[in-house]
Amino acid sequence: MKKLLLIVFCLLLVGQVFAVVDPDDDMMGLYFDIQADEFCAEGVGPYTLIPMNLILTRPTMDTIFGFEAGCDMVGLGMVLSHLIIPPGGIIMLPWDNLIVGFSEPYPTSTSTLLVTYQVFYMDTGMGPLSFFLHGTSPSSLDPAYPAVLLPGGVIQSMGISAQEGPTAQINGDCAVVSTQKMNFDGIKSLYR
Repeated sequence: MKKLLLIVFCLLLVGQVFAVVDPDDDMMGLYFDIQADEFCAEGVGPYTLIPMNLILTRPTMDTIFGFEAGCDMVGLGMVLSHLIIPPGGIIMLPWDNLIVGFSEPYPTSTSTLLVTYQVFYMDTGMGPLSFFLHGTSPSSLDPAYPAVLLPGGVIQSMGISAQEGPTAQINGDCAVVSTQKMNFDGIKSLYR
């Protein structure tokens, strides 16, 4: 019986280790895969084209009608002008300050692909290329955060998968640190 319990415990532990998608609800992040597991790309050679995805993780809504998100890039690289947006998406601003509307409801899942960027990494010294996710400018929210458009025109803010440091990084020391979405009750509890 003890062996059976140990095996069950190990299986549960292994399941938790491999379930890398952000554990918090309603988060947005930048990832190098569509499962929202890889936020660091190591060993990328110079002059390499690599896809990077903006993904909504663990949404609490079934569908969205649009989203907005801003992004800064630090390092030697560039985002090519074409983006891959899900069908029915209409881009209203450039890649680093996206406001996107969908012509029909876009269904969500545990990791909902919003955009695929084509990043051209150019650093011959293979130094880091870092990406920082934030709200748009101008933003529908104050303070500005990534957001989604819900049925009825409601705009809901999303948390950012990494608040301190870059949200995604190519090469370097992979300084991406995950964070949790803070709400007003969470902030109040810090001062009790």
